Amino acid sequence: MKKQTFLTGSLLLTASALTAKVLGALFKIPLTAMLGGTGMGYFSCAYGLFLPLYAVFVTGLSTAVARPTADYAGRGNYAAARYVRRVARMLFFWAGLAGMLIAAVCAKSFAARTSPEAFPAVLAITPAVLLCCLTAVERGYYEGLCTMTPTAVSQAVEALAKLICGLVGCSFFLKHPLPGMTCEAAGAFGAVLGVTASTLAGLLCMVFRNCLGRQETSSQPHPSAGVVVRLLLSVMIPAALGALVTNLTSLIDLMTVMHCFSDLLHTDPEAFYRGTDIPGSIPTGEAAAFVYGSFMGLSITVFNLVPSLTNMLAKGVLPCTAQAWASGSRREAAGYARQVLLLTGLAAIPAGCGIFVLSGGVLKFLFAGREAEIHAAVSSLQWLAPGMVFLCMTFPVFSLLQAVGKEKLPVLLMLPGIAVKLIGNILLLPHLYTVGAALSTSLCYLVILIPSLLCLRKTLGEPLHLAGLLLAQCYSGVMCAAAAWLCYTRLPLPQRLSLLLSVAAGAGVYVLCMLLCARRTLVKGLFRTDTHIHT
Repeated sequence: MKKQTFLTGSLLLTASALTAKVLGALFKIPLTAMLGGTGMGYFSCAYGLFLPLYAVFVTGLSTAVARPTADYAGRGNYAAARYVRRVARMLFFWAGLAGMLIAAVCAKSFAARTSPEAFPAVLAITPAVLLCCLTAVERGYYEGLCTMTPTAVSQAVEALAKLICGLVGCSFFLKHPLPGMTCEAAGAFGAVLGVTASTLAGLLCMVFRNCLGRQETSSQPHPSAGVVVRLLLSVMIPAALGALVTNLTSLIDLMTVMHCFSDLLHTDPEAFYRGTDIPGSIPTGEAAAFVYGSFMGLSITVFNLVPSLTNMLAKGVLPCTAQAWASGSRREAAGYARQVLLLTGLAAIPAGCGIFVLSGGVLKFLFAGREAEIHAAVSSLQWLAPGMVFLCMTFPVFSLLQAVGKEKLPVLLMLPGIAVKLIGNILLLPHLYTVGAALSTSLCYLVILIPSLLCLRKTLGEPLHLAGLLLAQCYSGVMCAAAAWLCYTRLPLPQRLSLLLSVAAGAGVYVLCMLLCARRTLVKGLFRTDTHIHT
């Protein structure tokens, strides 16, 4: 099996994630049009339960399999690498089954605390926990071998299946709701069923890849099952806890936003309608779900677009850095860290600056025709933009810490950020509504990122020389946003064409500024891992 370089593997994963995001947008945009704010609130409630369980049972799993697989493959012991996968399949089948049962048992009480109409959708997502566990084992194995193609292909297949099955399921159940369901609840149920079906498609894609794949041979002995289980859990538990803490931001929003908005509607409905900028035609009983659904379905959807892409760089750098660290090459590990952080900044910083100034235009472009939802979401998206940049930069830092044996650090580093998120929601939601949730999210990820970078630098023991280049990226990002805003507000063109030209103009200004500020050092930092870069 041919090993891929960090850049090749990361570009494959990023291309796959980009394909998945395009397909995801083709899913979410018509889904929002079909369900409206209220239906998207029910759909988001299902994800509100699924994401923490996904974090515990799935997110750390591919990392847990990739880390020991990379270690054994780096020593040429492919028999041990395959044995890691075999043990992981058995271990995480039972873990996924437990997660599925926990989700099914908790579905009704969870829906009762958020939105009782969302119960069918919440129940429909539960099998995805088991299916995602099984898929993550296979992806982690190939990622540990520095072969990202299977993961990239399965992600694209899963996204395509979600698009087709989700929209078909939503359309069918909207027209044929089950007894006792409203149309919005039935549509959300059908869409979630489609999402669950897509996770099965991703698993079947990996099974098919295993049947076709050629296995490397090795005569070296493999470790015992007990040793492998300890290795897997030693990586998975901290990674899972870290992912859980990350997803707690969405869970905090779900629990605090809905509860706070319900109280505000009860005490002063006129102030709530005025503060959230929603039309009076929305019934009072649906207003909280409408605003929350608009926030999650529009603002958070756009917020997650870029991090989901840059997270592929983090996945790609982990096995390469782990192998370099295991061989004692700190300079090479620091080089990989420099590469991934520069690449992440190149994508995240201009995107964040652009979304900050063009939030309204982006929402109108993606969700045309949903004017009420856009009005409710535009301000919150604007203040989520800085947090998007911080989150993008945090992903590779955590991945690098996991690669060098510091799996527990991300969990500890995220706890202060989660505290900031919770306190921020409590203090800001009654006054700023969803803008308060957005501000607390951005502050949360800033509080996480700064100490994480300091810990990475200390752990590597090698200078990264990133300050000058990151400052150049920030300056170029500001210039990019200014150019995009001027074009968007001054061009007398149709909205969509104006936005596209503004994005192109901003991208051109960003590239020009980066070339003027840091052309030589940027090229060295991106393509060399064995030398220090001075700015």
